[in-house]
Amino acid sequence: MFDAVKSGDALAIRVAERFGEYLGKGLAIIAGVVNPEVFVIGGGVSKAGEILFDYIRPAFEKTVFHGSKDARFALATLGNDAGIYGAAKLILGNAR
Repeated sequence: MFDAVKSGDALAIRVAERFGEYLGKGLAIIAGVVNPEVFVIGGGVSKAGEILFDYIRPAFEKTVFHGSKDARFALATLGNDAGIYGAAKLILGNAR
């Protein structure tokens, strides 16, 4: 979908705006509880790249409690493979 956003598709942009609004508000609520330094976005949605943050940030900043406004957003370096690495670590870590 974000490929369509990058190419300027109007419907995809509207969907991305709605998605960003929901995710931004949700992360703002979480930030109010745990006060994170950074939110690391992984999995399939991370394939969107940095453009994802352009849609999340406005709703986050509008909703977040002042004390958590400095929370940053970052893309997971393992992307969609994080689960595979975690499972391998569990198996190898317990194989002793």
